[in-house]
Amino acid sequence: MWRWIKRKVLLPIRLALKNGISQKRLAVSLALGITIGLIPFYGITTLLVGIVAISLRLDFVVMQVVHYVVQPFQIILLVPFFKAGNLFMGDGTVDFTVSEYFLLFKENFWYALSELWKVNLSAIIIWMIVAIPLAYGLYHVFHFSIRRYAHQFVRTNRGIVR
Repeated sequence: MWRWIKRKVLLPIRLALKNGISQKRLAVSLALGITIGLIPFYGITTLLVGIVAISLRLDFVVMQVVHYVVQPFQIILLVPFFKAGNLFMGDGTVDFTVSEYFLLFKENFWYALSELWKVNLSAIIIWMIVAIPLAYGLYHVFHFSIRRYAHQFVRTNRGIVR
């Protein structure tokens, strides 16, 4: 497991630092990659992460890597986001059993789709409320960690930090 983390997560970060990305820009890339990767709208996050990376001139590879690393957490957090959004919107009628959703889709596809869209939209609103403090906190954690441990990530042959 540690080998996988080193190869898939730490190596892209190390390469980004070696290629000259600033520590602040790397911290922003990591924080936004994680935050956007947790949007409760499965299937669109890869595109959003790419658009944000290109438009803000952040490290595209690092953002995609951390986005894919947090993807299991995105799936795990779908139902809590749906339930919190449902409570926030004031409609407590949504039941999350798979068999009931299949039955609803079989009976009236368009109604089921519209109800699922409402639940998903309310979950995205909850994510938006959580996203700003999450991104801000992650940025500071990553910036502190990168400043503190950057010398261990990037060394030349003579041991000089670049």
